[in-house]
Amino acid sequence: MKIQEEWLESESGLDMEQNNSSTIYPNAEVRVEKAQFSILHLRRLCVERKEIIISPDFQRNDVWKGRQASELIESILMGIPIPIMYLFEAKDGKKQVVDGRQRINTILSFLKGGFKLKDLKILHALNGCAFTDLDLKLQGIFEDYQLFFYIIQPPTPERVKYDIFDRVNRGGTRLNNQEMRNALYRGNATTLIDDICESDEFKDATGGGVSPTRMRDRYIVLRAIAFYLLMTEQLQTADLGKPIEYRSDIDDFLAKVMIFVNQLMTQEEVEKLKEKFLSALRNIYLLLGEDAFRFSGIGKRRPINMPLFECLTYLFLFDWNQENKKEIRLAIEELKESLDESGYFQGNVDSVTSLGYRYSRINQFLKELI
Repeated sequence: MKIQEEWLESESGLDMEQNNSSTIYPNAEVRVEKAQFSILHLRRLCVERKEIIISPDFQRNDVWKGRQASELIESILMGIPIPIMYLFEAKDGKKQVVDGRQRINTILSFLKGGFKLKDLKILHALNGCAFTDLDLKLQGIFEDYQLFFYIIQPPTPERVKYDIFDRVNRGGTRLNNQEMRNALYRGNATTLIDDICESDEFKDATGGGVSPTRMRDRYIVLRAIAFYLLMTEQLQTADLGKPIEYRSDIDDFLAKVMIFVNQLMTQEEVEKLKEKFLSALRNIYLLLGEDAFRFSGIGKRRPINMPLFECLTYLFLFDWNQENKKEIRLAIEELKESLDESGYFQGNVDSVTSLGYRYSRINQFLKELI
């Protein structure tokens, strides 16, 4: 039986508390606009124009069920204000729901006949009614009800968006950084990561040892993609086309990478990148087995090491002769032992110094192979 570990060796940057807890944003420009839409106009923006993006939720059910959903609709029909909601606006004008997704989905579901009201405490006569069962006056009241939003607009920095997202989502289980990225940057990037994580190639190469809990698997795959694109000098900013640099701020960097994949890579390029990763993982498993990403331990099997996963995946993304498997396997095991002793695969693994050391060693090894 394969055991999915709840943590990775040298895991860093996944939880908000680990990363930049005292970050200050000098001269950061934060733009916030207050807006209001009727429910009818909201449907137009979400369903017809697709100007507001309601992504599938990452932790919670998309639509409230039973009494909770009915109480929301009852409040609207009675004219009771519901809490303000938050949107992030991209440079193209599209808006992403980051707080209020369940309320919006529940409202839109009721509007299209998705459920009937039940257990109402005040409007008892409406129990059992779907939207079309309401009289025209009540339908009008519902459609004209005003919803209020704060819209976080460009050029608000990505790192500030994380802090805002974290603050407005503290009511329940606090989201980690990868769960926030999954909500903020839906598109080709999240599809690419999901496809790799759900693949047999990933599960085989990791021995099923990376847990999907709290998107830990998505995080390790995103990092591997990001550093490959960085080291091969493919990354550039979506607005100015300038090269993206890494400055030890892993969250800001990963956000820029996901934006790059979503906005600047074609569907064909994304598909090609996915196939390269799957091929690399397949070859790693065939050559090194399911302990490829683990350093050797004395008397105890060590967890998968996150930087080692990134580096070995990077190595196998290039074309080199893998015919002499026995010699290559031995050389890689010797390399792993040396890397483990270096100290750059533990501790502050996200520093520029650590990153530079790791990839200089891997690139040197790659030259010897080629």
